Amino acid sequence: MEAEATSTLRCVVLHHEGVEDPHYDLLLETAPGSALATWRAARWPIQAGDYLVRIADHRRDYLDYEGPVSGDRGSVRRVYAGLCATVALREGHLEVLFCDGRELLLTKDSPTQWYCWLAGGTGDFWACPPSSPP
Repeated sequence: MEAEATSTLRCVVLHHEGVEDPHYDLLLETAPGSALATWRAARWPIQAGDYLVRIADHRRDYLDYEGPVSGDRGSVRRVYAGLCATVALREGHLEVLFCDGRELLLTKDSPTQWYCWLAGGTGDFWACPPSSPP
């Protein structure tokens, strides 16, 4: 899958609880109106050196949803919502530039694992209160 967008795109991080392995899901639009490219992280905030797992794209509903997940699969709670200025997803490589200047760089390390090279910018990366979607 290759996608690069330079218009303003939405992203969200959801804490998925009430499941055997609680985790965080990073969901990103790759184009206006697209399904959400999704990575699972064991902790949040992520840091350089962390591994994330690429999972199936998610429905756009999750940009605004908090609550129980169907099929008795726990619940999700938003811990971050923001805007991206650029999302470039190419085979084995993800670059995200957030509208506030933060950057994220992931590279594929195995069929499902992605290595986080950069998670930062000015100030405390991801250290913002839960917010309503824009």
